[in-house]
Amino acid sequence: MRFLFVRRQKNGIWKRQRRIRTYENHHIYGAEMAGDFLREFGYDKTKLELVQKCILNHRGSKVMEKQSPEEICVADADSISHFDAVPSLFYLAYVQRKLGIDDGIDFVKNKLNRSCPKLSERGKEIYKDKYEQVISLLV
Repeated sequence: MRFLFVRRQKNGIWKRQRRIRTYENHHIYGAEMAGDFLREFGYDKTKLELVQKCILNHRGSKVMEKQSPEEICVADADSISHFDAVPSLFYLAYVQRKLGIDDGIDFVKNKLNRSCPKLSERGKEIYKDKYEQVISLLV
């Protein structure tokens, strides 16, 4: 039993370190992981490639042309997730980055202000009210 706990703990630490190292390229790493996973389960090659393309093109900070509705949807979901995860953004600011009160608020506000323009036109329409509500709390 102790061996399993130690093994899990080491795996957890290893996974965390890997996550930190791959943050800047998480779109590439995620597409590779999805490909490995889907191949293991015999997923159709054409569909597998479409899934990988969605993951590769989802990042707003890496401007890549989104050609399919699925790519647009995944990219919008990535940006929208910031508005639905404001507490985790504060955790990132205050706990992980150890920012002060004002700097933490600015960090979260800036993240949200960068996320909104990255939405598709349809995504901007749908999330306009939520964006305004969240931003109004941070002023």
